[in-house]
Amino acid sequence: MEGSLIAGRYRVDAHIGEGGVAVVYRGLDISLEREVAIKVLRPQYASDPEIVERFRREAHAAAKLNHPNIVQIYDTGSEDGTHYIIMEYLPEPDFKRIIREYAPLPLRKVLQVSIECCRALAYAHRLGIVHRDVKPHNILFTNDGHAKLSDFGIAAAAGEAGLTGDGMVLGSAHYMSPEQAQGRATGPQSDLYSLGIVMYEALTGTLPFTGKTAAEVAAKHVQERVPALHLRNVNIGPSVEFVVGKALMRDLSRRYRGANEMLMDLEKLADGIELDQTGVLTPSAEDATVRFTAPMLQVLPEQQEQAPVQPLTSEPVRPAVRTGPDRGDEPSRATMAAATAAAIIIGIIALVLVIWLVKAAFYPNEPQASISVPSIKGFTEAEAVEILLTNKLTKGRVDYVYEEDQPKGVVVLQSPPAGATVKESAAINFTINKGKKQVTVPDIVGAHRDAAQAMLIGAGLRLGSVNEVPRDDLEKGIVVSQSPKPGANLDEGTAVDIDVSKGPETPPEDPTGGTTTPGVDDPTAGQQPSVQPRVQAEVDELWASENPRERRLLLRVTAQGTQKGQEIKIVVRDEANPRMLFDTRVLNPGDSYEFSPVITGNGTVEVLHNGTSVFEHSYMVDRGAGAAGDSGNDTD
Repeated sequence: MEGSLIAGRYRVDAHIGEGGVAVVYRGLDISLEREVAIKVLRPQYASDPEIVERFRREAHAAAKLNHPNIVQIYDTGSEDGTHYIIMEYLPEPDFKRIIREYAPLPLRKVLQVSIECCRALAYAHRLGIVHRDVKPHNILFTNDGHAKLSDFGIAAAAGEAGLTGDGMVLGSAHYMSPEQAQGRATGPQSDLYSLGIVMYEALTGTLPFTGKTAAEVAAKHVQERVPALHLRNVNIGPSVEFVVGKALMRDLSRRYRGANEMLMDLEKLADGIELDQTGVLTPSAEDATVRFTAPMLQVLPEQQEQAPVQPLTSEPVRPAVRTGPDRGDEPSRATMAAATAAAIIIGIIALVLVIWLVKAAFYPNEPQASISVPSIKGFTEAEAVEILLTNKLTKGRVDYVYEEDQPKGVVVLQSPPAGATVKESAAINFTINKGKKQVTVPDIVGAHRDAAQAMLIGAGLRLGSVNEVPRDDLEKGIVVSQSPKPGANLDEGTAVDIDVSKGPETPPEDPTGGTTTPGVDDPTAGQQPSVQPRVQAEVDELWASENPRERRLLLRVTAQGTQKGQEIKIVVRDEANPRMLFDTRVLNPGDSYEFSPVITGNGTVEVLHNGTSVFEHSYMVDRGAGAAGDSGNDTD
């Protein structure tokens, strides 16, 4: 590839990186004489027309993004089977390399990068674009150190950054949200989870979850709680841990609702404002003083009004001139002197008393002893507590992890670490390893193979051997049986074997050379089970670009019947795309999902249920005025 010329304009100079979907080269735009980054779709994906269309669509969508914290896309296209994206070239090391060499990074730097990434995500989410592959490899830097996110939506080009048909996990499993790992719908909150993982790694130098396979790591994102930050870095404060922890909530209802919400908290931290565990601003001493003194200031005028007022007299005011000593003033003068002296003595006594009390409170005669923290790693919880009490320390928070390569039932982490100096009675936090995690086998019989694999990964298991068996009554790919049976308890990561239908056998040939047809006496012979979803489509102005010919539709699909794992595909045809697979979902009976395809000009949205077209909706745009005119052609 090096040395070649793309589109007669972009010279490929050197290979500089690669990902799961594409390979990246440094190149030169010979027309403008500027360096560029050239991203080329991998050959194994370039031969798949659906992936190519999705890659092209995502590239065009990302090219519309214009933000100081997003890597700019200059051009996209294809030539001789090579599909490429021309991007802004940033020679500085990516964030992954910085983390690998220097982590744990200073909090100030991590906050700066996170804030700039949040700004980029907030902007993209407003335009309806989800990144789907936020990771430090995709965070690049300008010459002056500002962060820029790259590869918006590119992961979706190879299957929504989830599970492909062959079971490979796309993107980076270490940064994948739980909903991505389960093959469920991804949205803006998925990007925030991934950004939380990036912050965690930058602050600790370690990833929260590791494993031997991508499926194993993905299962941990679904099943396990992220280890507390302070266990990996004792210098992390509670406010920072709160923000990272909220971004990493597995429950979407407890995670940040949007990038702007997370951005506000990050900016507060960058400004030195502490947050408590509810996310409420912690009041400063100055704020507390203002609230305390304000009522007192309101009372003062009333007290002044109640003070006695000397009555006025009609005598003229005499000049304050003494003609001689006034003996009548001497008694009052002596009284005032005595009162002043008494006040001074009382003030001195009070000052001495205050100093003594402060010294007694903060500087006792017997200073608190400093203790070196003993090592409690390798001991059971009871043994660890006994060691702490013997050393005049106390038991702090106890967390639990599932680590196969660590001894079971003993302490594997402690904070503060052994050898640290703490005060007497200080609390020591530690983590107990519970060994190999036990999980329950889900019921996947009746589901499509891809859906079954997603269910197994979500339960912390993996797909084992797949055996195809003929079944006239089931569509191809439907799970017929499984081993072990549903409800069994297995070690996490264990394989589950399945039998899947390969569809009906080929009908035998009749003596005349044709094929036999189903008997008329059997009304159901030769029929495939038809489970038609109810499809409703309506135009909704969820998002509209500056182009009046571009609109977003809202399409709601509900699966009916009894078959589990119904495959729903959305195909879009418009003036920009002759045929493009917009999205694929596997739904169970009663499940609903909303699709939001973007239509350019006149177009059609088609719904395929288990490979059969069940719905078609046309959308027309007035070419002259650019107004939307709805023309439905529903074939439900």
